[in-house]
Amino acid sequence: MPLALFTDFSLGQAVAAVLLLLVFSFFTFSKKTLSLAGIVFGNIAGIIVFLFGGFAAFLAIAVFFALGEASTIFSRKQIKKMHEQRTPSNIVGNSGAAIIALLFGSPLGFFGAISAALSDTASSEIGMLSKKKPRLITDFREVPIGTNGGITSLGLVAGILGAAIIGAIYFFQSQSAAMFSVVTVAGISGSVADSLLGALFEGHGRLSNSQVNFIATLCGALVAVFLGAMI
Repeated sequence: MPLALFTDFSLGQAVAAVLLLLVFSFFTFSKKTLSLAGIVFGNIAGIIVFLFGGFAAFLAIAVFFALGEASTIFSRKQIKKMHEQRTPSNIVGNSGAAIIALLFGSPLGFFGAISAALSDTASSEIGMLSKKKPRLITDFREVPIGTNGGITSLGLVAGILGAAIIGAIYFFQSQSAAMFSVVTVAGISGSVADSLLGALFEGHGRLSNSQVNFIATLCGALVAVFLGAMI
């Protein structure tokens, strides 16, 4: 059963959400990390998540953005590489599956998708700082840093931590250790799926990065729903 519009929330939570969206807009505009259209899409995504998922869901997507951006900015400074400006396609790729899960009445699917998004972002960005060359997930041969589908031990650890952070947010909402595990495993699964899709399709020009992100986060959502149904 789909969630009802205007999920219960307090005035304080609504004010906090608006303030966070203003901070998001100011930061991305001033730093030019998002195009103007991307900022608009980001705000729309945030509003939809708040209305259909409540403050916990909104907090999860805000944490994903904050930590994802922090890891990107940090890693790019370390390797002396420019932070590319993201567009609406990046917003859709990272949050589209999560929003679809909410619209279909699955908060667990939403958290699984966001967990996958943060796990993949942290793994990719922090993994670039590894002192060891990444290995392609399909055959484990060494590949240059930044190769689609390349994985490192450092990146895997960062990905697990990213997934666990979103799992912790869901834990505070559900008060269930089992659901924490479900969301964390779903996030890791989505990150692994992203690496596989990157090696098999994105690296050969068959899928774009945003398409890979969407499918990977969808995998995270589906794994969360499946595991949740098994418990």
